[in-house]
Amino acid sequence: MLQKIVCIPAFNESYAIGELIDKIKKNIEMVVVCDDGSTDDTKKIAMEHGAIVIEHEKKLGKGEALKTLFNYAKKSDADIMVTIDGDGQFLPEEIPNLIKPIVDDKADVVIGYRFDDADQMPTYRKVGNKVLDKVTNLAADLPFRDSQGGFRAYSRKAFEKIRFSTSGFGIDAEILVNAVNSGLRVAEEKVTVIYDTGGKTSTKNPISHTSEVVFSLIDLIAQRHPLRFLGLPGILLIALGIVLTIHVLDVFNEIRYFSIPFTLGAFGSLALGLILLLMSVILYSISSSTKNLR
Repeated sequence: MLQKIVCIPAFNESYAIGELIDKIKKNIEMVVVCDDGSTDDTKKIAMEHGAIVIEHEKKLGKGEALKTLFNYAKKSDADIMVTIDGDGQFLPEEIPNLIKPIVDDKADVVIGYRFDDADQMPTYRKVGNKVLDKVTNLAADLPFRDSQGGFRAYSRKAFEKIRFSTSGFGIDAEILVNAVNSGLRVAEEKVTVIYDTGGKTSTKNPISHTSEVVFSLIDLIAQRHPLRFLGLPGILLIALGIVLTIHVLDVFNEIRYFSIPFTLGAFGSLALGLILLLMSVILYSISSSTKNLR
């Protein structure tokens, strides 16, 4: 019998956490909650309902909460780890379907895919998630349909192998990128999502949330494809700087007029282009060295 552990990152989820734990424990005994600096009774309620609670004294972000939970799972005897948000959006009853590809040895990571029946999802969230999915796919080179959901399952191999550094909401995308880079098999299973849970289903406003994830993904993309996304723009800027420099010199030779705006543009393009080119070479060297060490 495969041992399973359910891990819940939580911040001010007192309105939903107790019922969620009760539903999980009907089938899976080991439930661990990381209380990420909650100011309500999340910790107390989780403990009363039989969960193991790991507490952060202050709010560190979803990424840090997941790091804590991954580390706990590694030290446990669990063969499969399930992560689920603490706000009650997902149904614990669907955990058997989510972990089935792992049980059948067909996947190492299973993503809970939310969008087949997402009629209740606010339009702005649908659009925002789709944009983030596209950017994530650019970083990971795989056609994930839902890169932002927190309802996922991991094999022992996966949660021991996956590494991530993001502290905030960009963590969901970074985990997928790292899973792909580590050669893990990723699958998707349809899950139900509920938006009317009686409380807030997001602790950040949509613009702040999306911006945080996008900046995290840009950082990942730059590390994964530095020559394409930093080196090529750098070369183009250097070329532009050379063209502007030639123009400035031609004008000066013809009419003895020294154009300050064009000169600043030339030096600025050359400087920025050289910086981007050097960064791309350094990141490419680091990336190559890291791959060779695996």
